[in-house]
Amino acid sequence: MQTDYGNTDNNTRVAVIISENAPELERFAAEQLCDYLEKLFGLQTRPRSSVSAEAKTLFLVGNLDADIDAQGVTENDAFPPVSEQGFILWHIQFQGRPSLVVKGGSPRATLWAVYELVERWGVRYLLHRDVLPALSTFYLPDLDVVMEPTLPVRQWRVINDFACGPEAWGMADYRPVLDQLAKLRFSRILLSVWPWQPFLHYEVKGIKRESATLWFDFHYPITDDMVGRHLFGDEEEFWNPDLPRGASYEEFTAAGEQLIHNLIDYAHQRGIECVIVATLTEFPPEFAPLLKDAQEVHQLAELTIVPSAETDIHDPALTELATAVLRATVDTYPEVDYVALGMPEFRQWSGLYERAWGALDAKYNISLQCSLDDVLTAATQRAAYPGGEERALQEVKGDIVALYFYNRLLNELHALKESRRPDMKFIYNSVAEELFPLLGNLVPHDWETLNFVDYTASRIVKRRKVLENVPSREHACSLIYTLHDDNVGLLPQLATGSLHELTQDLIRHGWAGFSTRYWLIADHDPCVAYLSKAAWEEGVTHEDVYRDQIRVVCGEECIEDMLMMFREVEATTIALEDHGLGLTFPVPGMLTKHWTPQPMSDELVEDRQGYQRALDAAHRAREKVQPSGQSYIDYWIGRLRFGIGYLNMIAAVRRAAIAEADGKPLDAIQNAETALATAREALEAYAEVVRDQSDRGAIAVMNEYVYRPLKEKIAALQEGQSA
Repeated sequence: MQTDYGNTDNNTRVAVIISENAPELERFAAEQLCDYLEKLFGLQTRPRSSVSAEAKTLFLVGNLDADIDAQGVTENDAFPPVSEQGFILWHIQFQGRPSLVVKGGSPRATLWAVYELVERWGVRYLLHRDVLPALSTFYLPDLDVVMEPTLPVRQWRVINDFACGPEAWGMADYRPVLDQLAKLRFSRILLSVWPWQPFLHYEVKGIKRESATLWFDFHYPITDDMVGRHLFGDEEEFWNPDLPRGASYEEFTAAGEQLIHNLIDYAHQRGIECVIVATLTEFPPEFAPLLKDAQEVHQLAELTIVPSAETDIHDPALTELATAVLRATVDTYPEVDYVALGMPEFRQWSGLYERAWGALDAKYNISLQCSLDDVLTAATQRAAYPGGEERALQEVKGDIVALYFYNRLLNELHALKESRRPDMKFIYNSVAEELFPLLGNLVPHDWETLNFVDYTASRIVKRRKVLENVPSREHACSLIYTLHDDNVGLLPQLATGSLHELTQDLIRHGWAGFSTRYWLIADHDPCVAYLSKAAWEEGVTHEDVYRDQIRVVCGEECIEDMLMMFREVEATTIALEDHGLGLTFPVPGMLTKHWTPQPMSDELVEDRQGYQRALDAAHRAREKVQPSGQSYIDYWIGRLRFGIGYLNMIAAVRRAAIAEADGKPLDAIQNAETALATAREALEAYAEVVRDQSDRGAIAVMNEYVYRPLKEKIAALQEGQSA
C-alpha cells in the first residue's frame, strides 16, 4: 500500500521530524531528505523538531527526542537492532498517521538510510551527478527494510600521484565526488600521500625538510598549440588549483596541509572516516646526512632516499627519522581515524631479514605458523607476478624487516607516547602475500590490514587462492581493488567483472572490505554502482547493477546495446591487463617507446577491434537514448574514439619507425604525419567529453608526452631530409 498526495499547494502535509538536539550529521540527513522531496515531488518542507497537527505523513529521522518517543514511537513499535553501520526504513502508524522511521545505528548510517530511501524513489547516484526521475505525485513507500553491510570497509583512495589522478584535485573537485560517495555509502577515504609531496613538514637534529613537489616533479605547460587548449582557461601550467605554483617551500607546504585538513573535515561532514598514509622509511634527500649509506629510492624520478639493504634494524638515526615522520603525521593531522603504515613498492631495506625474523619469532612464535624457509620458497612460486621471482623474494625479505621495525617503534619504543594521538589505530598496508598467515600474530585485534596482491583485478583473479590465507577472524582485512591501473594507463578501462569475482571471494573468506585504486574516475560509474550494491546485498551481480543503471539513466531500449559495450570494454581491459602493462603509462617516453621498427602486435590489433565493437554498440544505444542518458553515452563514445585513435596512432608510429629503419625518409615522414593527425583526432574526441580535473590532467599529460614529442620527431625527420 502507498500513501499518495498530489503536488498541491499544501506542503504541510509532509513533515520531516528530527530531534531538537540532533547531531550535525543527522540534521544534514534530514535536510537532504527535504531537498529530495522538493526535487522529486515538488514538496517544500524543512526539518522540524515537533509534530504539527496539520502534518498528515511523517518521516521520523534518526534518534528522536523523548517527548516524541513518549507518544508511542518507541514504546509501541519494536524496531530491529542494528550495528553502527546498519539502518532501518520502517513503516508505522504514528498517532493515526502513516509514518516512516528513517534511522541508523549512528548518524552516518541515518544519512545512508535517507539515501537508500531516495534511491527507492528512483534516483541513481553517479560519481559526477544524480539521475532524477520526472517530477511525480508524492507517495510514502509501505516497506520494512533492515540493512547491514556485508563489507563494512568501503574505502576510496584520494591524493595519490600523477596529474591525471586526484593529486590534481582541489576542494572544488573533491566536494562533489565526496557527496556522491556518501550517497553510494562509502565508509572511508584513504589519503595516499607520498614523502615528496607538500603535505607534511618535520625536522630532525636541526635539519628541516625544505623540498616538495607534485607528480614526481614533472611539468605540463599550457600552450596555444596544444590539443584541448580551451579546457585550461588562462593557466600557464597544469596544476592543483588549491596549491600555489612557484611558491616557497613554506607556503607550498602550508597550503598542502590546509588542503588535507579541508579534505578530512569535509569527509567527516559526510560521515566518512579518514585514513592517512605515513611512510616511515623514505625521506626527502635533505635528510641524507643523518642516514648512513642512504640510497636513492628505486621509484619513478628517484626523489627520495631510503635505508640501504644492510642498514641495521636498530639503527638509531633511522629510528629517530621514522619517529619524527610518525609524530609529525599524527600531530599535524590528529583528526584522522587511522594511520596506514605502507610497504615501499620496491623493497630495498631487506638485508637483515633473518635477524628481524628471529626477533619477531622470539616475541610472537611466528614459526609455529610457518618457517622462514617456507615463506621464502612460497615467494619463489608466486605465479606471473610483475618482476618475477626476484621481486617477490625481495618483497618478503623487506617486509619482514619492516614489520619488525614498525612493531618495535610502536609497541616497544612507544613512539606516539608524547604525541597528540597516543591512542591512534594503525593499518598495515601492502604486506607481501606470503606473510598473510602471520599477520594474525603480529597485528593487534583492533588494528587492520590493507592488502595488495597484484596491480590489476584480473591478475588477482588468476591467483585468488591467496585470498584464503588472511587472518580475517583476528582483525579486519581489506583488499586493494584496482578500478583503473596506471600501468595500462589512460585508455578506457572497466574491471567490474573481475571485481565481482573478487567480491564474492572476500565475502566467502570473511574479509572486511576493499579500497579503490584508480587515476581517472569517469569510466567507472557502472563499476562503483556495483561496489556500492555488492557491499550490502549479497548475491547481486555486476550485470544486475548494469541493467538497473542503464534502464534508469539511458532507458529500457538501450540496455542490450550498452551491456554489449560494457562487455567489450571489460574484455579489452582484461586483455590489456595481461599484455598491456606500461602501454600508456603517463610518464616521459609515453609515445617515443613505440618508435620501434616493428609492426603493432596482434594483441593490440585485437584490442582496437574490441574498442571498435564497443563503440558500434554505444552508437546504436545513442540512437535510442532518453535525454537523461545522452551525456552518459556521449562520454563513452568520446573515450572509445580516443582509445581507437590512440592505438591507430601507435600503428602509424610503428610504420614510420620501420620506414626510417629501411632508409625511406619520405615514407617515415608521411606515416609520422598520419600518426600526428590521428593523435590530434583522438585527443580532440577525449577533450569533447572531459568531465573533471583528472580528464583535464590526462589531456595535459598527453600533449606533453605524445603530441609535442611527435611534432618534434616530424620536425627532426624533415630537417634530416632537407639536409
